Amino acid sequence: MMIIQELNQELREAVKKFSKEKGLDLIPKDKDIEFEISDDINRAHFSSSSPLKLAKFFKTNPVELAKDINEKINHKAISKSSVEGAGFINIFINKNYISDEIEKVIKCNEEWGRKKLKKERVLVEFVSSNPTGPLHIGHARGAVLGNIISNLLSNQGYEVTKEYYVNDAGRQINILALSIMLETFQNKINKEGLYQGDYIKDLAKKFMAAKLVNEVKNPLDKFSDDPDERIDQLISHYKKEAPETWIQIRDFSVNEMIKLIKDDLSKMEILHDEWFYESSLGSIEKKESSVAKALDEIVKSKNTFEKDGAIWFEGTKYGDDKDRVLLRANKEPTYYLTDVGYHKDKIDRNYDHYINIFGADHHGYVNRLTSAFNLIKKPKQNIEHILYQLVNLYEGGRKNTMSTRKGKFLSLNDLLNEFNSDLIKFFFLEKKYDHEIDFDTKLAKENSKNNPYFYTMYAYVRCCSILEKKKPNLDKKLDKNELLKNYDLLSRIINFPIYLEKFTLERSPHSLVHFTKELAANYHSFYEQNPVITDNQEKSNARLLITKATSIVLKNSFKIIGVTPLEKM
Repeated sequence: MMIIQELNQELREAVKKFSKEKGLDLIPKDKDIEFEISDDINRAHFSSSSPLKLAKFFKTNPVELAKDINEKINHKAISKSSVEGAGFINIFINKNYISDEIEKVIKCNEEWGRKKLKKERVLVEFVSSNPTGPLHIGHARGAVLGNIISNLLSNQGYEVTKEYYVNDAGRQINILALSIMLETFQNKINKEGLYQGDYIKDLAKKFMAAKLVNEVKNPLDKFSDDPDERIDQLISHYKKEAPETWIQIRDFSVNEMIKLIKDDLSKMEILHDEWFYESSLGSIEKKESSVAKALDEIVKSKNTFEKDGAIWFEGTKYGDDKDRVLLRANKEPTYYLTDVGYHKDKIDRNYDHYINIFGADHHGYVNRLTSAFNLIKKPKQNIEHILYQLVNLYEGGRKNTMSTRKGKFLSLNDLLNEFNSDLIKFFFLEKKYDHEIDFDTKLAKENSKNNPYFYTMYAYVRCCSILEKKKPNLDKKLDKNELLKNYDLLSRIINFPIYLEKFTLERSPHSLVHFTKELAANYHSFYEQNPVITDNQEKSNARLLITKATSIVLKNSFKIIGVTPLEKM
């Protein structure tokens, strides 16, 4: 058990004693009776504002309540405790306890911060970009975010599955196939509204090289001036006049794009456990398909109505901003019903918690998906949506505007050709996901403390360099005053498991990056002020312990962030 957890137990017992002594049968909630890690180690190592919260509960003065509770707290790790200000309880822990905790960190090593396996199962869906173009830097942010959230959950003992939903059955795939078809056979038809760019030309060359089909005849001469109508006319034409070629080029397009996407994610060292294809959901005509079952359950719940031959879901009763069509009058499912069908499939796979990580442009999906999910879910299942903002790339002082259709974007592969994936992860996790990121290519190339990746990794390299020369000895004496003197650094190390739990529950992976940067800054300061290896064996052993413990927490943090620790730079 962590020291803060032990102190919380003492605090809660003290509150119970106070309540009993006053003849009261009042027990506040645990969340109102706790210590926090102090931000200012000169003020306290741990501090509690509980007396301020409980004074109203017990109808008493907060300072007097704090004094009474403080007298009842008697933990062996405490070197000093006091009541300060309006009723804060401040505690300092002793050097013997700090020494014991640091030894525990070193013995636990890579397990420090990790929790034992829980029973909860979590499905995290992320990236899920349509396979109509290469991943760009916006998708990369979603990939990095989904990966670290999954890693945090796994670290905290959850059984996590990482899933990519492949939209391989919609109109966008037909447009991709048409784009490649027209490029393959060099049709001079207006390509407005189609996918363009070098990747389309490359796929067309690959398709021709495969020698799957002979050249297809040119389509009709006259088409609509409206791009969308013209695209639909062309798709219909090729489906009718060259069905074999159309199916081949459509399947080829999806398969090649998925290969491309998997390759990019692999270079980022981000691997999904499951690739779920929309086409596997089955058609609405099949009663056992997830789409049909989802529709059936919603209809049976008596939350639908018919209008103009279509079936509508009364989503406004469950938090959506409007009612939505599930099944069109022509008996074709809407995109919305297909999405609900996918979530029905998720539900039937019996996870406890579902996390969807979408770009901010998907904000409209949140209420509509949640409203249907809550209607068809099993007991105790819940869903959570995390929406991340854009990545702005600045090149030569100009903002790069991205568009997949026009082929004007910086692909993830282009980015990886210039920067290593670990650096990208650090930069993309610098801010909370609901803030936009300005990716500064100049800063990313700097080897300075302004570059978060370089500065943090360099602290680990320093640790490794020292430990290569000499290692700490747990069996030999050490100067425990050295530990107390450097508690600002050791506080992060000792309380690392508490921080990880907090970052996981709050879904704040950016906080782990900030924590790691601050730990690195603490160690750089320690290193510059204290020669680690000296003639004084006890001082040297203490400083080596600090160095070893720092390296462990940095390495364990890197693993969760998804970066490779470097022993040399």
